[in-house]
Amino acid sequence: MKEFIHITLFLVFVTLLNNNGFSQTKPARSLTATQVNTLVDSLFNLLRNHYIYSDKAKAMVGYLNDQLKRGNYKDFADPNKLAAKLESDIRHINYDSHLHVAFEPDLRAPKELSAAERKQAIAEQLVGERENNFNFRKAEVLPGNIGYLRIDGFTGLIEEARPTLKGSLAFLSNTKALIIDLRFNGGGSNIEQFSSYFFKHKEHLFDQISTFSTDTISLFTDPKVTDDLTLLMPVYILISKKTASAAEAFAAALQGLKRAVLIGDTTLGASHMTAFFSMGQGFIAKVPFARPISTSSFKDWEGTGVIPDISIPALNALQKTQTVIFQDLLAKANNDKEKRTTQWAINTLNAEQNLSNPPVNVLNKYTGVYTGGINFYIEAGNLLCRNPERGGTDVFKMKTVSDHTFLLDENAQIEFVKDASGKYSSLKMLWKDGNITEKSKEK
Repeated sequence: MKEFIHITLFLVFVTLLNNNGFSQTKPARSLTATQVNTLVDSLFNLLRNHYIYSDKAKAMVGYLNDQLKRGNYKDFADPNKLAAKLESDIRHINYDSHLHVAFEPDLRAPKELSAAERKQAIAEQLVGERENNFNFRKAEVLPGNIGYLRIDGFTGLIEEARPTLKGSLAFLSNTKALIIDLRFNGGGSNIEQFSSYFFKHKEHLFDQISTFSTDTISLFTDPKVTDDLTLLMPVYILISKKTASAAEAFAAALQGLKRAVLIGDTTLGASHMTAFFSMGQGFIAKVPFARPISTSSFKDWEGTGVIPDISIPALNALQKTQTVIFQDLLAKANNDKEKRTTQWAINTLNAEQNLSNPPVNVLNKYTGVYTGGINFYIEAGNLLCRNPERGGTDVFKMKTVSDHTFLLDENAQIEFVKDASGKYSSLKMLWKDGNITEKSKEK
């Protein structure tokens, strides 16, 4: 466990120095043949002890050892070139995009740091996380009382992020359904706490195996960490090809437990947990050390990705999800008023997606003054409304839902109604709360 803590802290330093990290070439110093041999031997040990597949680790070590005996590393005195060569060789035998070797002389292993330096590193990470709002991008209530939460990463600073997490979920706790947007979420850690808010009782998420332990590691939700905040409404998770790592784990776990419907593209396919290890002499290696265990209801998604329940281009996933939710709510409505409020939300969604208007000759049928002085007229091919009942002189541009139904404003929609002669002589004002007001055309 102590070794794992050291690796976690080392990862903090990699994160802090990322802007000066792998993307830039470090000043080179010449390596002796003995130093090269020592580095290759260090990589041997890391792969043997920590790579998640022992048979593939053995194959990579065998290939590296063969290259070393052939003298193929003796001319790599430049540390940056040696790092690139070692990475190329291990990927040649076992292509794993997680595997990485780099020369990072400015980084020190956590065990070399003082307690004060470690504390400062974590404090600096916390500043960055807070400035990024712990990757919580948006929490809002969509039309129809549908909750929407976009999270672009899962922070490891659980206690510090708890108020932000709980506040976001509390804000959405009265919605009829919840959409969690992970389309831009590249991962992180500690999904157990976030998952806990969606189950009343303790639930088994999935199991992992790790090279740091001979025991299977089981991940569970924990109702005690939610402070009695539990969201039991239907959950829908948006995913994309950019959804990766811990975000995939969260989506796959809730899908396997039948707690969420996944909508969008198949995810990236990065299930293996990785850590940065010191090789000595300023070199580091990133090595996968843990992976989930597949079961009948939960599959390791490494290389394949998490498969959505409803497959659709990620760009269209939000609109599709809203449609699915509204169709479900409409089917389950207990009375006409519930049906009308749901239909109101469907109309709003359709209007936002509809960029065209009916022809002017169709719009002309709706023009005129209706009860209360509401005046509809055409200007530049658009149906406009001046509504004195609003207490002002504002003019509203009508958004098209269908040929005879339009959005007036954020609270009302207009449905024009034909009479027995086939003329549009009245209208219905459809209110957000499900009520209806009828008005006749006066002129």
